[in-house]
Amino acid sequence: MGAWKRFALAALAVFFVLPAVARAESEVDILLDKLVERKVISSVDAGLIRREINETKEVRYKQMAKEIVPDSARNWKWSGDLRLRDEMRNRQGTGNDSHRQRIRFRFGSEGKVSDTLKAKFRIATGTGSDFETGSATDNSDISRADPISTNDTFDDFFRKKPIVLDLANVEWSPEVPGVTKFSVVAGIIENPMWTVTPMVWDGDLSWDGAAIRVTEEVGPISFFSNGGAFALDSDESEPAALYVAQGGASIKFFPDASDEFTKNLKLTTALAYHDYVNVANSAKAGTDPLVREADNTTATDFNQFNPSIELASQYNEVPFSIFGDWVHNISASSAGNDGFAIGAKVGKASVPFSVTKGWEAGYMFERLERDAAFDEFVDSDFGGGGTNRRGNVIWANLAVLKNSTLGLKYFFKQNTLRNFGTTQEFREDRAQLDWVTKF
Repeated sequence: MGAWKRFALAALAVFFVLPAVARAESEVDILLDKLVERKVISSVDAGLIRREINETKEVRYKQMAKEIVPDSARNWKWSGDLRLRDEMRNRQGTGNDSHRQRIRFRFGSEGKVSDTLKAKFRIATGTGSDFETGSATDNSDISRADPISTNDTFDDFFRKKPIVLDLANVEWSPEVPGVTKFSVVAGIIENPMWTVTPMVWDGDLSWDGAAIRVTEEVGPISFFSNGGAFALDSDESEPAALYVAQGGASIKFFPDASDEFTKNLKLTTALAYHDYVNVANSAKAGTDPLVREADNTTATDFNQFNPSIELASQYNEVPFSIFGDWVHNISASSAGNDGFAIGAKVGKASVPFSVTKGWEAGYMFERLERDAAFDEFVDSDFGGGGTNRRGNVIWANLAVLKNSTLGLKYFFKQNTLRNFGTTQEFREDRAQLDWVTKF
């Protein structure tokens, strides 16, 4: 048998005799060693086969996966995150201090259904037991779960933790002439608005309804608009709802500049309007309105203007930005209907212990007056949620492993509460130590 025939025989044995799932390098080596031992092929030929296998294995594995896994399954991307938190709260003036451990788990998938349609879902922890300012206490009553928290506290003697539906939506993105990007998303969706702080919208809030997003690129300027309609409570004779609209633009001043700072200098600004309907007479997403309106003591309606701005760039591969957020409720009295937040952040913790990419830090000051915003949806960590809060937040995160960060966030503030016409001042300090792993 000639050398090339023996070579071809060995190749056929490697690629077709062995089952597809058994083509591990160790098994291939065993086969080749046996062929050399029996003088079917030479050691030189065996070396050539090994090299060809190594050079082509990635292409073959991809082809194998394509043949085994159907198109519908390959179009789905799975992701999730796990956060472990140690939190301490020191509340001066109320005596309600606490030290607790909490967990947040989220897992979901996004899949391309067709060329223009994709679907997305996510499950998460989060129950009524973590309703800090509400009245829900029964873990089994998922309908009363906190809309702005996906945390679960380790305080129930090892009882199993419930999982809730956090996101479930479809997004249609057809090509529209004259528009760079157009999409319609409906279901349980993420915040459709461009935001720079959680002052008005807590980061864990999911929205029930539909939104439209439009983006148009004009040279160095990217214009965008977001709008939507969302159901809050349909059980009342006058259903509660929320309508939002936002327009903004992002501009890179010198995209062709040679230096890093000037090239990445970008200004983004937007103006949003939030129109709440019938929330004063509604159970507001299944919660007790008398409890949740404890902060909004005089407002009977909420029509909020919310301008936001951010100036960002980077230097030596380290991104940084300064930002500002303001909200004004035109439906409330002139006293207590404004809120603002300003801050700065630097870095992005993505590469473990990297000098330029392994850390991030930030600072923010916030003042949110009593009737400036709908209290159910504002940041749940700032003063325990609700409005009539002011104070400071600092944070730092360090990338310690691939896809894992260790972070510390500290809230130090002076809260002001109004009770029956009187003013009671108390201070809350809150420290959060977080381990976050993404997968």
